[in-house]
Amino acid sequence: MLRSFYDLNFGVHPGGTEKDVHYVRRTLEEVKHDLSVELLDQRNIYLLCYYGAWLNLDVYQNGKRTESIDLHPFLEISIEGCPPITFSGPQQPVDHSFDLDEESEDDSSELSHRMWHRRLGQRVGITVHWDSINVPPLYRRTVSEGDSVALYRRPCPASYGYQDFRG
Repeated sequence: MLRSFYDLNFGVHPGGTEKDVHYVRRTLEEVKHDLSVELLDQRNIYLLCYYGAWLNLDVYQNGKRTESIDLHPFLEISIEGCPPITFSGPQQPVDHSFDLDEESEDDSSELSHRMWHRRLGQRVGITVHWDSINVPPLYRRTVSEGDSVALYRRPCPASYGYQDFRG
């Protein structure tokens, strides 16, 4: 039987690094928790800011993807000593140039270096403006533990919860 579910997907295309994780969930509260855990890792912030990572919430109704929401425009990254970082989409920061960071003589002081090496300390905060996101509720039968589902452009099925499709 086809199920309804949310797919929080976060990744980058293979290159210098690779990420392709999916969280198949039945409630928006689970999705919010999963995203907050992902964003605790400063390397994931680096992937959003410097590597053009995608970050989408796909909505599936009865097994069919009905909506894909780019979450970039709803993120706000606050780092002590820097103006807030927001995005209009992947690799589209608003009022922020990451290129200026790359001109430093000492790369250990660069924001990108500190993110990648998880050296921002407690000076970073991330807000997801969930109230501004129009996420449709799921209808009919929702996914449950043990269910397998088909994801958009994925050759293999996914299970309820976390999956990593790298390599």
